[in-house]
Amino acid sequence: MIVFSPASMAVAVLSLPPSLRSPLPDTDAVRAAFTAAEALEADYEKKHGHVVEVNGIRLHYLEWGAKNGVPLVWAHGSMGTSYELRALAPRLVAAGYRLIAPCLRGQGKTQVTDYNFTVFHIADDLVALMDRLGIRTAVVGGASKGGFVAAAIYDQYPTRVRGLLLHDGGSWSNQIMFDRHGTKRLEKTIAKNQGPPPIEGETRFDVFKALVGDHVTDASQVPPERALDLLANINQRPDGKWAFMAGFKEMMGTYEGYLASAVAPSTLPPLQRSQHLFNPMAVFRNLSVPMLIIDPQDADTADDELPVTDQNLELEALHPALIIHKIYPATQHAAYQQRPDWVIRDAIELLAAVRRK
Repeated sequence: MIVFSPASMAVAVLSLPPSLRSPLPDTDAVRAAFTAAEALEADYEKKHGHVVEVNGIRLHYLEWGAKNGVPLVWAHGSMGTSYELRALAPRLVAAGYRLIAPCLRGQGKTQVTDYNFTVFHIADDLVALMDRLGIRTAVVGGASKGGFVAAAIYDQYPTRVRGLLLHDGGSWSNQIMFDRHGTKRLEKTIAKNQGPPPIEGETRFDVFKALVGDHVTDASQVPPERALDLLANINQRPDGKWAFMAGFKEMMGTYEGYLASAVAPSTLPPLQRSQHLFNPMAVFRNLSVPMLIIDPQDADTADDELPVTDQNLELEALHPALIIHKIYPATQHAAYQQRPDWVIRDAIELLAAVRRK
């Protein structure tokens, strides 16, 4: 499904009305919030940021941890960025990981003009990044769509994978979910009119101002860490303009289009189509490495946007000695934000299994 990650969650918190899609008056408070967020971003980039050329694109990534840590190559969710796990990064490093978190092709600071790619192309990018960093094998993981990218890496490059951390993605099939549970949940999502507003501007600040301007009377209302989730997804397009979540429709399509995909998946954009047609039971039929499945369930399971526990249980039954399946009750899609302690606990258990293996 099209389920949003950190930056889009910030949009949901702000509950942006259509009026915010037009330029808003500049205020000292908005400028102060923007300046603080840019300073925080610059600090992260100075300490952790890198850019490499792979497969004809400039791939941005953040890195935490010593070279002798167990590499964890993390793929973020739909319209997320390399900043997705920054709050957990120090704890993952303390547990023994070396975290490498790229902005995936077409998202965040890895902008492109050609959107004719799939989760398998992104898998190629991340393995090329491993090559550039001299990493022979790694734990690969991701949230939501990033989980499908991690699964695609295992599918195409199984010898490069030491373990898998699938956070509500990559362990289940979209089509099976629709076939078993119908599309009523998706129809409710469409009714909410969720999605990133199509905002662009001559400067990065123009876009930021349009996102938060009417909601800010004091800079403290938008703490830098929260503002950074928005800022990381405001980037300059090849035409010189700045945009929020540029390329969203080209990569993800629309909710209405996704509803139609339940019977016509070939109508989806290539990236979404490659996820929709993914078959984990085939990809992992000969699983040979430890896998952690993080399976969030909404407090109201009848209203859970992703009712996939049945599929996760079937995959677990196929490889009970290798799969660690953790159900997170009363938890929404971005469990790493809502349940960070649980995610760290389970990532440590996975790392122990990887080391034993």
